[in-house]
Amino acid sequence: MAHEIATERNITPHEALLGLVRTATARAAYVDSIISERLRRHIADGGDPLTPPDDLGPWLRQSREERKVAATTAKQAVDAGVMQALERRLDLEGELVASVLGGVLDALNLDHEQRVTALGTAQQLLLEASSPAAA
Repeated sequence: MAHEIATERNITPHEALLGLVRTATARAAYVDSIISERLRRHIADGGDPLTPPDDLGPWLRQSREERKVAATTAKQAVDAGVMQALERRLDLEGELVASVLGGVLDALNLDHEQRVTALGTAQQLLLEASSPAAA
């Protein structure tokens, strides 16, 4: 399946597998949001939180199925080396950012204190950008 998607979208099979993992986890999250909303309404209407409504059964089964698909796809991605490739790519991108930032700071001829302040600010901004709340 990943090879067909890769060919169709002109991307690598690794990128296709990663896309499939993202799709599977997004579908699981969507189903879980429906379950949460229905449970919230059930409880708000006076229902027992430990006894879900009968119409929630198919959604609970679908949630389990979506999670199985996500896990299977993720395992295939790991087996195919996607995670190693992604880690290598992220490492290279990090090295590029560090190299460019170092070059910019060198060009500005900052004194030691200014350079440390600039690097601290860059580090803080990168941490904020990579936090789950920023995504």
